[in-house]
Amino acid sequence: MIRKAALLTLLTVLLVPTGMAGTAVAGSSGRAESAPRALPGRQAAPADPLLVEQVTPEVVRDPAAPVTIGGTVTGTPNSAVRVRVDYSAQPLRLRSDMDVFLSGQGYFTPQYSTKVQATQLDQSGRLRFEFTITPGDLGMSRLGVYPIAVEVVDAATGQRISIERTFLPYVPDGQDVPKVKLAVALPIADRPHRADDATFMDDDLRASVSSGRLAALLKVAQEAGKSVTWFVDPGVLQDVRQTASGPYTVRTGDDDSRKTADATAGQWLAGLRTALTGKPVAALPYADPDLTALVHNGLEEPAVAAIQRGSSLATDLLGEDVQGSTVWPTGGIVDRDAADELAMAGVTSLLLSQDALPPRAPGGAGSQGAGGQVVPGGTTPSATPDAAARLETVADTPVTALLADPGLGRILSGDTSVPGAAMLARQRFVAETAMIAFEPAGQTGQTGDGSVPVPSRTVIAAPTGHLWNPDPDFVTSLLEAVSGAPWLRMTTLGSVKPSRHPTPRGDLAYSERDHQAELSRSYLAAVRKLDQEAEAASTVTAERTELFHEAILRLSSSAWRGDGKRATAFAKRVEAAVDARIAGVSVIDSPRAIAGANGQVPVSIANNLDKDVLIKVRVTSENRSRLSIDAPDGVFETGDAIRVLRARSQLVNVPVVVPARGGEARIDIQLLTSDDKPYGDPVHVVVRATGYTGIALVIVGAALAIMLAAVVMRILRRRSRKSFPFSPPVPPDAGRTPVEQEGSTQA
Repeated sequence: MIRKAALLTLLTVLLVPTGMAGTAVAGSSGRAESAPRALPGRQAAPADPLLVEQVTPEVVRDPAAPVTIGGTVTGTPNSAVRVRVDYSAQPLRLRSDMDVFLSGQGYFTPQYSTKVQATQLDQSGRLRFEFTITPGDLGMSRLGVYPIAVEVVDAATGQRISIERTFLPYVPDGQDVPKVKLAVALPIADRPHRADDATFMDDDLRASVSSGRLAALLKVAQEAGKSVTWFVDPGVLQDVRQTASGPYTVRTGDDDSRKTADATAGQWLAGLRTALTGKPVAALPYADPDLTALVHNGLEEPAVAAIQRGSSLATDLLGEDVQGSTVWPTGGIVDRDAADELAMAGVTSLLLSQDALPPRAPGGAGSQGAGGQVVPGGTTPSATPDAAARLETVADTPVTALLADPGLGRILSGDTSVPGAAMLARQRFVAETAMIAFEPAGQTGQTGDGSVPVPSRTVIAAPTGHLWNPDPDFVTSLLEAVSGAPWLRMTTLGSVKPSRHPTPRGDLAYSERDHQAELSRSYLAAVRKLDQEAEAASTVTAERTELFHEAILRLSSSAWRGDGKRATAFAKRVEAAVDARIAGVSVIDSPRAIAGANGQVPVSIANNLDKDVLIKVRVTSENRSRLSIDAPDGVFETGDAIRVLRARSQLVNVPVVVPARGGEARIDIQLLTSDDKPYGDPVHVVVRATGYTGIALVIVGAALAIMLAAVVMRILRRRSRKSFPFSPPVPPDAGRTPVEQEGSTQA
């Protein structure tokens, strides 16, 4: 016992001075959270005086094999501490026991050595420690996952200063080990950076691809093995390509600036293509939209369009076929309406959280099961359920639900930037998968007739969010650790299929809190209006153009959840671009005049676009007592669309009827697309109508009568000048002047 105690307690760890000790509470990652109390006049202790940086190997197989534990203690110079290793000779029974242990709620009564002499820290207040123990020292005798902790106490008072808790899987040599298959899914996504296609709202991609989050994702993709499945948002790749090809426009406040091409962006995109070659890749819907929110607000068409666009654009940008038939929705949750809509759109599988489709168990209210999932029925399952299930929808073919383990997802998504956090998170991940494998259901499955042998289960690990910001070194080391675990076999997500004896499950779980997290109804109403206007701008040209299709999808991104200010700025920019495009086809709204009881009002349509357009015109009168449209129901509408050549205008004559009094009236002119959708806002044109046609006819008639009388009188005069038969002859010089007569004689 003396030798064993010495091995267990040789570690010396720094502590704050006597009287400054505090308690520590471990978080989910196993890190201690110190809460030291300071005496008057003394400096408070560091938040984490104990740093455990090494536990190797992650899995032990020989009871006599050494396990090395190392780290650093920091605190007040020359302070004295005692160190002890807490352990249990019994392995954990359930995965839920791991959380109990890490929370410090007294899962077990620890065994530890108290025969440790006080040790002082050096003058710098630091001490590097490293010691070894064996599974035999810790009483490990059978297959399982064992809890261990390194604890520092005040040498004088025995009060705990800090504690770090972790796990050590033990697999004796020669023992048959149940196996589970592990599929890992990782996202490459980002929030949109462009509003309309030509305008970036920030220039953040430059830093992200050089040394930021996208650079980290590329490093993980380059170092991960071929079993990891990647979900890529092609909207991000498209933005990167545009900055790489440059120049491009960045909007800052009310000003636009031109940026030169970013060579690093081109290198990042080329590196990603290479890194993903030969690996399983799936396309996220374009711009990673909030699919459930779109369905709930009548925007099913953009939701389906995002899936289709995601697949085609990812194929183009990555240079290989990328399918979009597997969809990973925001947060890994959908409700029944969204699932039905996606199934009808051709989606064959959904990557969801286990919490989205919880196992069903007999009993009363729901309870928490393995991996943290809530199970309806009041019974806590003793094992983690299989990762695939059949999901019935309104489509003829069931959808496969691929269910990611929430516990593993939280570890992948945790913050590992704190010193020592990465090691503890990796050890926790390995231990979690071991617990899944060692559960009884790893060898038998439950059917209606009892326990029968079933194939080994599959577990899926995926981050909890698409905007994942990984530490590449942590992810790489974690993947290496699980690849070597004797109970795991790495597999691709595409190979995961429902078993012949699936776990009974309830319906899709979608809470009120999930509804509240969606993009707001008011925001999506504005997006719907913009979508209608953008559709009109696309269909008005003789050849359809997709000018704002992707811009609308970017406005629907799930990245705008909780970021209403940025989303509104993007929407205003898109709105301005759509309005400018629609204004390219307009009605000239100068006043018109018409005289008479009926006639025609010319309506001039100007096309200032670079393409021919096909347009219809609908005209109504605001005041029929002054001016009415001479058409059925008082509405004039062109039957077929009118072609207006580019940079030209076209007149349309609208028949009207003016009552006797006439007056000033206003007509409303609405342009329509060829499929009768409104194009732009109505234009109001003032028409001045006199109503004096009858008087004008009288005046014209009188004038004609006078003219006719004058003609008759002139004819009569000419006739009166002709010679009568018995009149005397007229002399030759009659009518000439004397001068004319004299000239004639001389000649």
